[in-house]
Amino acid sequence: MSSASRRINTSFPTASAPANRSAPDGSARAWPRYAAVLLLLGLISFGIAWLLGWIQFTTDPRVLEIRLLQENLRQQFVASGGPTTLLQAQEGVRDMELIQEKIKSLPKDLRPEVERNTGGMFQSAMRLRIKAYFGTPPANRPAELDRQINQEELMRKAWEASRAVASTPSGRTASSETSGSPQGSTGTGSTDNRGGSSRGGTGGGTEETRNKWRKSMIDRTTPEQRAEYVEYRRAMEERRKQLGLPTMGPR
Repeated sequence: MSSASRRINTSFPTASAPANRSAPDGSARAWPRYAAVLLLLGLISFGIAWLLGWIQFTTDPRVLEIRLLQENLRQQFVASGGPTTLLQAQEGVRDMELIQEKIKSLPKDLRPEVERNTGGMFQSAMRLRIKAYFGTPPANRPAELDRQINQEELMRKAWEASRAVASTPSGRTASSETSGSPQGSTGTGSTDNRGGSSRGGTGGGTEETRNKWRKSMIDRTTPEQRAEYVEYRRAMEERRKQLGLPTMGPR
């Protein structure tokens, strides 16, 4: 009897072993299906994002074109130190207006990058002007301010000439009459100045655009740089008054 009992008892583990192995075997067979479903969902999400333009493998040709225009403008107005003649200033204004037109024609999701490039370029120009002022011996700083003021006046006249052309029915004819001619584009002395080189090249933009540019510039500067900017603007406005020129207003 005891011998039979022992045989029965020893048979239980053998019989239950397959039942214990069935659960992990089922999970092992199920996980590839779950992975396949997740992979399919991921591919669908990726396809939707690509179709909507959220994922791009190449830069839009329109953005590349604007980048090239911006680089040419940077070489002309930042690397070279700014315009020295009215003709150069008018060419710069035309380039700025062309860039703005092309930016406006872009889809909204493509605009921020090229707008940041434009803002960064003009911020660099402003920093170079401030650096040139403080890098000049105090006795020679009025002469440096005069040089920069001359550039401001050239840009102001160029912007005024451009606005005059835009408000003339035969714009191209008026442009040919004023292009390169100081007499044809002399400023009126109005305080509505939009000298692009000193305002960061936003002369053709709206007040909202200029405010965004100012805020962006402040956000990217240190307290020391802001202090230098305040002192630079104070000296610039004082020098303009000494020369009998209108002030440029808050910036």
